[in-house]
Formats: sequence, C-alpha cells, structure tokens
Amino acid sequence: MRKKAQLSLEYLLLLAAVLCIFALLLPLLNNVFQLCLFGLDSVNAKRFSEEMQGTVARMSFQADGSAATIEANSLLPWKIASSGEKLLILVQGRDANKSFGVSFPNKLEAQGALVLGKKSFFLKKASGKILLEYD
Repeated sequence: MRKKAQLSLEYLLLLAAVLCIFALLLPLLNNVFQLCLFGLDSVNAKRFSEEMQGTVARMSFQADGSAATIEANSLLPWKIASSGEKLLILVQGRDANKSFGVSFPNKLEAQGALVLGKKSFFLKKASGKILLEYD
C-alpha cells in the first residue's frame, strides 16, 4: 500500500513540474503566435492592396459602367481610410502597425472603416472616375 502511495505522489510531483513548465512557456508561445498572426495578416493586406491596385489600373482603361469586386479577409483589425488620391490600409497588431497604400487616378472620398473578417469592396467606373463602395 505504501509503495502505491509513493508512486502516486511521484506521479503528482511530475505532473506539477510539467504544468509549471507549460505555465512558464505559455506567455512566450502567445507572443510568438501574435507575431505570426501579424506577419500573416500583413502579407494578406499587401496582397489585397496589390490586387486592388491592379484592378484600379485595369479600370482606368475600361469604359464607364465597368465594375469589379475584391474581397478582404483579415485576421486582425484593418483600418481603411482615404487620403487624397490614396486608400490607406493599416494593419493593427498588438505591438506594431503596418500600412499599405493604393493609388487612385482621382480624388477618393471614402469613409473610414474597420475590417475584421471578410469584407467586400466594390469598384465602379462612372463619369471617368473610379468609385469605391464597401459595406
């Protein structure tokens, strides 16, 4: 009986030691996870801005009434804002921010938006200007 009790106690001590190690590693793993998430989302935002820039460049040669839809899939919050002829996409991480710009051939007046998850952006050419709509 005494041997079983000692074995159970040793097992509990070993389990406590493993749990302590995991408790010490958890904040480090969380930081690594957040950095990876920010890196992946930054690449995703760059791809989205390049796709939008290419679509805007194609639409500048197309006739009035042409339209295109682009979808953004974000893991972290993105702030969308316009500044003159540029659309700015700001990826907000926990410790850092990264911005990407899309140049339009005309002045752009877009409402600020916060993108988290999937969002559709609709580009339409009307009266020689490229308009941007999103929900």
